Amino acid sequence: MAGRKREKTFFYQGIFAVCLLLFSIVAFRYVARADVYLLNGSSGRIFIGDSLTVSEFFVKEEADKVLPESLQYSVSEESEDAGCIALSPDGTVLAVSEGNVAIQVTYQLTDDSSQRTETFYITVLAPETVTAKYGEKIWLAAFDMYNPYQEADLGEEGIGAYTYSFSNDSVVLDQGREGIVVQGFHDVQVYLEKTTTKILVANIEVNAPKFRRARMARATKTDAFYPGLLNCTLDSYSDYAQDAIYLAEPQWSVEDEEIVTLTESGFLAAAKGTTKIMASFTAKNGDNLILTLPVTVTDPKLTKNMLVTASGIEKKAPVSGTCSDSIFSKNKDDYSGSFEDEDGDTSAEGSGFKYANMALNGTLKGFQEGTEKITFFVDGREFSMTLVITNPRYAKNTFTMYKGLKKALPILGLHQKYSTISYASAKTSVAAVTKTGNVTAKKVGTAKLKIKADGKTFYVWVEVAAKRAYQAAKREIAISKTKTKYSQVKRMLSGFYDCSSLVSRVYRKFGVYFGSKSGWSPTAAGIGQWCSSHNKVIAKKALDYTKLVPGDLVFYSYTKNGRYKNISHIEMYVGNGMSVSASSSRNAVVHYGYGTNSVVMIARPLK
Repeated sequence: MAGRKREKTFFYQGIFAVCLLLFSIVAFRYVARADVYLLNGSSGRIFIGDSLTVSEFFVKEEADKVLPESLQYSVSEESEDAGCIALSPDGTVLAVSEGNVAIQVTYQLTDDSSQRTETFYITVLAPETVTAKYGEKIWLAAFDMYNPYQEADLGEEGIGAYTYSFSNDSVVLDQGREGIVVQGFHDVQVYLEKTTTKILVANIEVNAPKFRRARMARATKTDAFYPGLLNCTLDSYSDYAQDAIYLAEPQWSVEDEEIVTLTESGFLAAAKGTTKIMASFTAKNGDNLILTLPVTVTDPKLTKNMLVTASGIEKKAPVSGTCSDSIFSKNKDDYSGSFEDEDGDTSAEGSGFKYANMALNGTLKGFQEGTEKITFFVDGREFSMTLVITNPRYAKNTFTMYKGLKKALPILGLHQKYSTISYASAKTSVAAVTKTGNVTAKKVGTAKLKIKADGKTFYVWVEVAAKRAYQAAKREIAISKTKTKYSQVKRMLSGFYDCSSLVSRVYRKFGVYFGSKSGWSPTAAGIGQWCSSHNKVIAKKALDYTKLVPGDLVFYSYTKNGRYKNISHIEMYVGNGMSVSASSSRNAVVHYGYGTNSVVMIARPLK
C-alpha cells in the first residue's frame, strides 16, 4: 500500500512540474512579445492648448528598427471625441477641446515586411476648477503631470522643470513644496509656460472672508459679541501648522454707536434700531477687503408662559419684539449663526427639545406627546416657558349611530386642562354637533365632521343608520366572533350559514323578511330582486364606504349564472369601512374590509 501511495505522489508531482514548465514558456513568450512593442506607453494626458508628439513615447531600441517612410498616424474610428485634437502627418497632436481620442500608429520593421498597428490613447483635459479659501494650500492636477519642483529635487536650486505663472498675486508657489498657497482675496488663473506656449491649467475661485450671516439681530441687555466669520483663519485662535498663512484680526467699526457700541470685549446692543458693523481685512499680498453687516437691535418679550400645540403642527413661539433677522435657539451663542448655512438660511434647522424641535426662525414643531419646560434664547436673550404637545385623534375612521341617538364623540390625545377644540358638521340635516362634541343623529345618511384641536385639523365621518339596521349590523358582528361554519346544505341550522341565509336570518329578527317570513331563506339574487321591487336600491355600482351606513346590503356578481343581475354573493356593510359575510373560502362568518370589486347593486332595507 505504501508503494502505491508513493507512486501516486510521484505521478502528481510530475504533472505539476509539466504544468509549471508550460506556464513558464507561455509567460516568457508573452513577456518577450510585449518587449517588442513600439510604444513604451499606451496613453497620454495633455491640457487644452498643449501639444505632444506620439514618437516621444516610442521605445528607442524598437524605433531604430522601423522603416521611417512606413510610419503613419491616423485618428481611430473608436475615438469618443475625434474632434478634440488636431493631428499632423508627423504625429504631432494639438489639444483643441476636452475629450478622449485614439491614435493609430501603423509601421513596418526593416526585417519584417508585414504591417503592424498599435493604438495610442490621449485624454485632453479642460482647465481644473478649484475652490479655496485664504491660507489654504492646493495641489493641482497639472502638478502631477508637470511638477514645478522636479528639477529642484534633482539639485538645481530655485529652478523648476516647468514654469507656472498666475493672473495675479493672490496665490504663490508654496516653499514647502505642497503646491500653491492662497495669500489674497481674488480669483486666479494658473498657466503652464512651455517654450512660447502659455497653457491655462486651472481656475482658482477664492472664497474670500465673509460674515456667517448676511444680516443679524441682537437683543438689548445682552453680552458683548463679535459676528461669526467664514473662509478665514485668525491667528488669535488658530492652531494650524507653523507655515500656514494666517489672516490678521479685522479692524472693527460701527456706523451708529448709539445703537451698537464697540467695546474691548466686542459689540454691545445699546438701543433699538438698525445700523451696520464693518470689518476690514488686509491679506498677505496687500489685498484689502471691507465687510458690511446690517444689524438690528431688538427688545424681545415673552407674551405667554405656555404654548399648546398638536404633534406635527408648527406654531411660532409666543415672543414679541423680534424682527425678520431674529434667531431662536436652545444655546446662548447661536445668534451668530452656528446652525446656519453659508447663505444665511435660518429656517431649516434648529434646536431639539424632548418633545419638540425649534427652528431658528422661532417655529416650534412637536414630534411626541408630552409636557416640558423649555429654555431658549432670542437674539441672545434668555426665555423659559411650558410647552404642551398633544396628539388629537379619533380611534376609528367613522362614528356609527342610529337615527335619534345622541352621544359624545370621543377624541383622544387631548390635554385635559389646556387643549382647545372645536367641531363643525358639513351636513347638519344628517348629524348635528355641539361646541362640546355631542353629536345628534337626525336622519339616515352620512355627514363629515370637521375637528380642530390644538392647531390640528382632521375629519370623522358620521354614519347614521335606521335603528333596526344598526342593530342588525351589530348582530352580524357578534355572530362573526362566534364559532360558525359555511354550508349551503345546513344554511338554516344553528352555527351554519351561507352568504344569503346570514343576511336573511339576521334581518328577520328585526322585522325585515325579503318576501319570506319563515322557512328557507331566499338566495342572494332573490334578496336583490326583492330590494329592487321594493325601492330599496341606492346604487347600481360600488360606492365609497363614506356613503354607506350600517345595515346596507352589497351585492356582487362573479359569473353569469342566469339569476337576477347574475348576483352570486351578498354582504352586509356594518360600519367603519367593514363588512360581514359568510365566506365559503374561510368556512366561517368573517368581519373584514368592505370590497368594491364586482359590485352590481347596493340596497338599504331600512331608511
